[in-house]
Amino acid sequence: MIERNHLEVLRAVESEGSLTAAASRLHLTQSALSHSVRKLEQQLGTPLWFREGRQLRLTQAGSHLLALANRLLPQFEHAEMQIGQFANGQAGTLRIGMECHPVINGC
Repeated sequence: MIERNHLEVLRAVESEGSLTAAASRLHLTQSALSHSVRKLEQQLGTPLWFREGRQLRLTQAGSHLLALANRLLPQFEHAEMQIGQFANGQAGTLRIGMECHPVINGC
């Protein structure tokens, strides 16, 4: 199963250009990030990058997954922002109900 952190790793590696720089950006060790990438590739059954020395170039599967990450991650971030606003009372709908009864004189 592809998880959000996998998409974040993919996007960070592609934008930073190396595992070391992406690990720093994600506050991980390079070793932990490498392990995560290997595990994801094994899970998916296909490589996501061509490794050319220290350079990484996305495979077709990697490019497809990156496009998915670029569509989904902003939606996750937007949803989290909206939920945070609901939680803090900054957004949402407040409904107030009221019952009105006619007053009858002489009762």
